Amino acid sequence: MRVLITGAGGFIGRTLTSALLQAGALTNAAGTSGTIEELLLLDTHLPPTSDPRVRHLQAGINAPDTLKQVAAWKPHSVFHLAAVLTSAAEQDPARALAVNVSALAELIDAVGAKDAPPRLIFPSSIAVFGGLLPDHVDDDHLQRPQTSYGTHKAIAELMLADATRHGMVDARALRLPIVLVHPGPPTQSVSDRIAGIVRDGVTGKPSICPLRADTKVPVVSVETVAQNLITLHNADPVKMRGKRVLNQPALTISMEDIIESIARVTNTTPNVTYALDPDLKKIVDSWPKGFISTRAPSVGVVADKSFEDIVSQYRQHLAEKSAA
Repeated sequence: MRVLITGAGGFIGRTLTSALLQAGALTNAAGTSGTIEELLLLDTHLPPTSDPRVRHLQAGINAPDTLKQVAAWKPHSVFHLAAVLTSAAEQDPARALAVNVSALAELIDAVGAKDAPPRLIFPSSIAVFGGLLPDHVDDDHLQRPQTSYGTHKAIAELMLADATRHGMVDARALRLPIVLVHPGPPTQSVSDRIAGIVRDGVTGKPSICPLRADTKVPVVSVETVAQNLITLHNADPVKMRGKRVLNQPALTISMEDIIESIARVTNTTPNVTYALDPDLKKIVDSWPKGFISTRAPSVGVVADKSFEDIVSQYRQHLAEKSAA
């Protein structure tokens, strides 16, 4: 099988690349296991790799000729991760629209084929929801996005459903909450502002929490996301019961809970100062606090067991990186 990952140089993309190479195979359109023979990584910045199955296409997804090269390669499966994220999309909505929406339309045109539609796996977002929300938001809750990024993701979900209806692709989307723990360097993304608390807490550095102690957010580890994207790819279409989008089941945790979890795992007292960021608070307050899915169990998509597990995974990652 030929597998494409767009946005492969990003946080989730790197973890997904490793998970796919380790898995070595995916379920193909015939419902049988197909060996991953080539993995094409597409992004403006890509990490080096020595795996002979990996090919690099270092370019922006909306750069001239990029998708022509992708179309000529004819991937059997696509994991479309390339995106302009929340904060950046608010600052430059026109650029975000070009990457998040227009480039997706062009990608569907490039890889779509009625005779052999590729599976296209898409990470959507919690940001498609907004407004007055219940305590727990399920897969089919009405979408009222309050950011450009959320709006783009909602549009993308509809585009993928329509392309699937036309038989051009076999699309499946997993809506993600806050994904942890970004290894750094620090960015201004919403998830990284929260990841920084864990990153600094585990390494004993002082950190600033940009939200109130009692602010609750839904979270998932990047390792769980990578495995769930693969699980969603491999899911039997019959078990999806005609539904193409589901929420990633998440842990709901407060800022105070995060700090206490770090303390339990590291047996230290994290040095955290609270300094409220009103813009970040506005974004986070528009999101669901409880993020659940009634469809996830039927296809094997799971949540993390505890936030301590997420902290421990990151701590182990640091130890392995230091020993390498």
